[in-house]
This record gives sequence, C-alpha cells and structure tokens, in this order.
Amino acid sequence: MIEVSVADQLDYYLTSLDELGEVLIDADQPGSVGKGILRLTLGTVMASKGAIFLYHQKKDKLTILASQGLKERTPFSPPKKLKSQSEKYRHDHINIDKIPPWLTGELKSCINELGSKILVPLFHKDHLLGLLCVGKKFMGESYTGAEIKILEIIANHLTKALYNYKLIQDVEDKQNQLNLKLLELETLFDISVAISSVLDVGELSDEILWRSVGILNASKGMMLIPKENSPILELNSSFNWDDMDALLSKKLAVFKKVEDEKSGLILTPENKNALQKKLGEDHVIIAPLQTKDNTLGYMLLCNKESRHGVEAFNQTDLDLLTALCNQGAVALDNARLFKDITEAKQFNESILGSIATGVVTLDTLGEIDSINQAGQNILKMGMDEIIGNHYMFLFEKDEEILELIQKSEVENTTHSEINMSFLTVSPETVVNVSAAPRIDPDGNIQGLVIAIEDITDVSKIKNTFKRYVSKQVVDELLDDDAKLNLGGEEREVTILFSDIRGFTSMSENMNPENVVATLNEYFSDMIDIVFKHNGTLDKIIGDELMIVYGAPISADNDTQRAVVTAVEMQKQIERLNEQRKKRNEEPIMVGIGINRGIVVSGNIGSRDMMDYTVIGDAVNLGARLCSAAGPGEIYVSPTVWKETKRKFHYEKLNPIKVKGKKEKVGVYRIDWSA
Repeated sequence: MIEVSVADQLDYYLTSLDELGEVLIDADQPGSVGKGILRLTLGTVMASKGAIFLYHQKKDKLTILASQGLKERTPFSPPKKLKSQSEKYRHDHINIDKIPPWLTGELKSCINELGSKILVPLFHKDHLLGLLCVGKKFMGESYTGAEIKILEIIANHLTKALYNYKLIQDVEDKQNQLNLKLLELETLFDISVAISSVLDVGELSDEILWRSVGILNASKGMMLIPKENSPILELNSSFNWDDMDALLSKKLAVFKKVEDEKSGLILTPENKNALQKKLGEDHVIIAPLQTKDNTLGYMLLCNKESRHGVEAFNQTDLDLLTALCNQGAVALDNARLFKDITEAKQFNESILGSIATGVVTLDTLGEIDSINQAGQNILKMGMDEIIGNHYMFLFEKDEEILELIQKSEVENTTHSEINMSFLTVSPETVVNVSAAPRIDPDGNIQGLVIAIEDITDVSKIKNTFKRYVSKQVVDELLDDDAKLNLGGEEREVTILFSDIRGFTSMSENMNPENVVATLNEYFSDMIDIVFKHNGTLDKIIGDELMIVYGAPISADNDTQRAVVTAVEMQKQIERLNEQRKKRNEEPIMVGIGINRGIVVSGNIGSRDMMDYTVIGDAVNLGARLCSAAGPGEIYVSPTVWKETKRKFHYEKLNPIKVKGKKEKVGVYRIDWSA
C-alpha cells in the first residue's frame, strides 16, 4: 500500500515538472513565466498562497513578479541584509516558521500576509535575482523532504528562466540603443546632404533653423549672429517668433559661457538667467554654430513639445542640436566663401561642380584651354572646334556675353547674368552665364572660368508654372516628367477657398481701374502667402481663390500649412486694410473655408491644352464652408479640425446645412487672432 502511494506521489511530481517545462517553453515574457510557475508550484505542494519577488540590483528594489493572496504593491526597498543572508541559502531554502530578525520592512509584511513557511533565494552565480515565497499547505501539514526538493528544483528552473530573460532584455535594450543611434546618424546624414546643397546664406540659415526646430520638436527658435563692431546679436532667422523685439548682447553670461566652453547649454525654469527673462521663456536650449576658427552664431530653441505638453530638453537633444549646428556652421562657412566667389545665387549649385553646367576655362590670353562635356553639349560643338579658340571668336554672335567676360577680365571680379539669349547656338536658346577669375594658391590670376547653364526648357516650363505653384513645387515637378502627363489619380488633399465679401456691390461704386488695382494688390499679397507655404493655386474665379495642399505634391503637414495660410491671409488683410484706410478706400473683408478629403487630381483636358485641378465632393464642401464663413472668419470641417486641433484655437459651431448634403455638417471657427 505504501509503495503504491510513493509511486503515485513520484508520478505526480514528475507530471508537475513536465508541466513546468511547458510553461517555460510557451511563455514569452517574465510575467507570463512568473504566473505560470507560481500556479504550478502552489498546486504541486498544495499551498494556498505564495509570491515571486524580483530583485533589481541597480535600483536596490524588490517588485512582485507574481502573487496569490498578496495585495498589490509598488516597488519597495529590501532588508539591508537580504543579499548577504540569502547568499547563505543559495543552494538551499529558508524555513521561516519563525521569521529571522534580518527579514524586516515591507518584505516582512508580505511574508506575514502570505503566512509564508518557505523562502527560496533565486541566485545565478553571485547575482540575487529574486525570492520564491510559499505559504502554508491547505491542511496545515508540514512540508515533506520531497516537496522541499521539488520547490528547490522549480526555483532553479525559475532562476535560469529569469536570467535568460534578463540577458534577452539587455540585448534588446542595446539593440534599441543602437537603432536609435543609427537613426540619429541617418538623420544627421540626411540633414547634412540637404543643407550642403543650399548655397544661399539666407536660405541656408532658414533651412538649418527649420530642421533644428523639427527634429527637437520645439515650438519656436531663432538663429543669432554677431554684428560687426557691435555687441548686439542680429536675428538672422526665426521661427514662430515674429514679435521678437528683445535686444540680446553676446556679452550675456550665457553666450560667453557657450563660446568659452565651445559647447551648448540647457536652461530650465529652476535657475532662470537674464536670457530667459528677456525672452520670457522657461525651457531653452542653446548651441554654437562653431567652425574651427570662430563662432558664426548661436542656435536657440524653446519649449520641447510632446503629447503631454512642454517638457525639458535633455542631453540627447543637446547632442543632436550640437551635431546639427556643427554641420550647419560648415555649410554656412562654405556658403559665405562661395558667395565671395560669385555674386549670382542662381549659379550656387552649378559652378564647376554641376554636370548640367558647361564650364569653360580661359588662359591669360583669353584662349580656351579646357571645357567639360556639358559645355560641349550646350555649344553643340566638338572639342577640336573649341580648344585653342579665342573667346572673342567663339562668342562673336553674343555681344552681351562678350561684355560680361571683358568686365570680369578687366575688374578681376565675378559677374553673371541670367536668362540671356545665346545666339552662338540658336535664337531660341536661353542661358545663365557667369565669369569669374581663376586664381592660383599664391593669389595670381591665371585667366577666367566661364559657366554656362542651358535653361531653355526649364525657362519655358517655369515661366508657366510659377504663376500657379511655388518654386519648390515647380522644382519637384521638373524632376519628374511623369507628373506633367494627362490623367488623374485619387488622393487625399486639403482645399482652401477664400472669397471677398460684398465685392460685387463694392466694385459697382469703383471705376474699372480701381477694381483691377484692388484685385491685383489683394491677389499679390494672398498668392505670396500661398506660395510661401507651398500651396497650389488651382483657380482664380473673380475675387475667389481656390488653393490645394497635397496635390500635385503631398506632405505630412498639408492640412497644417493650409490653416497657417488662412491665418496669415486674414492677418495680411488687416494690414492691407490699414493702408486702404489711409487712402480713403473701403476695407476688404474675406471669408475662408477649408476642408480635407479624397479628391481626383490631375491634368484634365487634351495633350495640347490641359488644366491641373482637383474635383470631388471634398472640393464642393470646402467651397460651401467658404460661403458660410462671415467677413474675417475661417471655417473648417471636422477633418481639418481633427488634424490641427493641437496647433490652433477653435470654436465649435452649430452644424450647418449646405447645398448637396442631406445631413447638416459640423463646422469649427478658428480664433486666428489668438
């Protein structure tokens, strides 16, 4: 009888251990392992309560991985002697019928709450990973030697599992860190490529600032540069800081510290300095635009935005901004040097280095001693016809080009002209030409460099497109000929309609010349704002504008740019009305409607005559919102509100009935004066 009972008990224990293997295989997280093992452990030894505690060595805290019969607790401090005392039982268990004096604090409270009888330390080599705590058996019986052994086996497997998970977690953490570092390097590389291609100092400053603001998610920023013979720093570029009127001196302690230490600073509200008080900002980060020889200026950003509001900048932010400013400083330095060589910014991306630009070099006698392949293609001549020829004979049909070369030759300075007829090739050819001195390392003039850029095709297309879309959109369309083909596609866009209120009745009291002058002045200001934010001018119908964001070129911030455009339009109209008032002219009042939705966009018409536009119900709703908006109001649809509600102040209005819709539509009004 006894032999059968022992066999049954052994079989029961083996079954439990087999189940333990399944728990370890199936579980994919420490929490899953903990719950499974605790359930199995308590079931095997017939105990009602128990817990598994994890020990975090760096934090010196205990947490509850799994428990039964124990109230939830936040991480707590372990007894001071926990590790040293537990080490004595690293291959054994602690019988706690009577709690030892060293078991104190919150852990003692947990042991009492569980009515614990056995405590098994979970050691991997010299590292304490945690504790397995088991309470009384159901019937109050004592634990047998076999049950104690089973507990130690289970604890051993649990220890190995926890250690493996810790190793995996460490590897994953390091992998995440590597991924973040790789992302940071890729971002900096992309930025470096982007800014290195911009050679206009003003444009480059804006580019560096905008990218800095975007990467650090700052609400505003500025680039400050030293003024010659003045301690006052000049505002070279700014973002969201139109009302900046504080005079900032490079003698402020914060700027002196940045320049002396050649490193950036993070400023927090805890210790406000003079700069923060002048700016009226709490969270500020500063980095120098530092080259090898000197400090070109300072990048200053404010208010790191997150889903939870404004938070403090951290060291990672400073490292990123420092790296970006280092790249920017080199690019700015190069741009300034390049500007000294050539005065025409149109050639900044093409002189000497551009494949599409023809480069012709002249010796001191004016004879051509070299030309690149692009130059031969533009001139439509072979090398034998060009090399050794004098420029007076090569360009004899183009007097303007000869005058430009001679002027550079006499004055030893760079001269350039754009959109010149190039009769040397044909009456239809249009080129940009630049002539600059060739100077050797010792400062001696060795001749001239002539750069010729054939813009015949680009000039034709740009002259047409620049009337409808911004320069950035034109450039992107020119990079992809397929976007100029006839056809349409379905895409999500944001449509802005603006309309002058009461213009028909107002124009009845004006002579035709004043009507035209009023519209030209109004459209000029409005379209400048549209192109500033890369909008596409779809139509001008009388005094109404239809603007599209997201076609033909789309971006993640299409809707936000549309709303920014509307706000700036209303603010510009206020300024325009101030001027009209001084001229005793009636004010212009405009209503604006914005909607976001699916449309069909593309070139509609024939091969010879086409019109790029968007059509669909989303367009109609945008027009209806514009009609509903009163003078000086901006109405947006729920889709626009949802995309931009965190950026702008809105007032929810009662739903309105619009033509073509059975149900009323929701509408929001922007408080653009906020």
